[in-house]
Amino acid sequence: MSKTIKEIADELGVSKTAIRNKMTDDFREKWVQTSTANGVQTLVITEEGVNALKSIFRGGNHTANLGANFTENQFAPNEDFKAELKAKNEQIESLQKLLDQSQQLLLSEQKKSQLLIESHKTTIKFDDYLAEQLKNDDFKQVFLKEKEKLDKQVALYQAKSREANQTAKENEYWAIRAEKAFWFAAILAGVFFILLLILGWIYLTR
Repeated sequence: MSKTIKEIADELGVSKTAIRNKMTDDFREKWVQTSTANGVQTLVITEEGVNALKSIFRGGNHTANLGANFTENQFAPNEDFKAELKAKNEQIESLQKLLDQSQQLLLSEQKKSQLLIESHKTTIKFDDYLAEQLKNDDFKQVFLKEKEKLDKQVALYQAKSREANQTAKENEYWAIRAEKAFWFAAILAGVFFILLLILGWIYLTR
């Protein structure tokens, strides 16, 4: 069945330019015809030509029906096509890796969102439970007593903390004064000792 260049390109997944590059003069003479539809002329390729092109792009050997002017190298995929195919495959692999990473990131974010939602639900439930229980007078009294007890404990802890800080500051103050007094006494004792030595030397030398 004859097909247009576009139909063959779409079927093989290549461009129309790639199809035209394979259509040598001998190929056109043998398998290219002109079809007229609604007053418009269109180039069509016969069924044999279509099979030959399929063999070219799919790497098959179709030289038996090509005639003496067509060789295997003419219809084997050329280096440019192989390089283009390799580049496409690398792009596909790269895109697939990016897609996998995006899916993993999306899954991780979904898990985090789910945990936040569950935590929020738990908080809301506890708040609702506490609000409901506070409507009960007995529970409210117990709750207020426990709160008062905790407040007293916190206040006591804060008072002890302030007292401990004050004591520490006072101890530091007296430690500094004691250190100064010690050095003053040591210096004074040294001066007296030196004076005694001088007086003793004067006495002996008279």
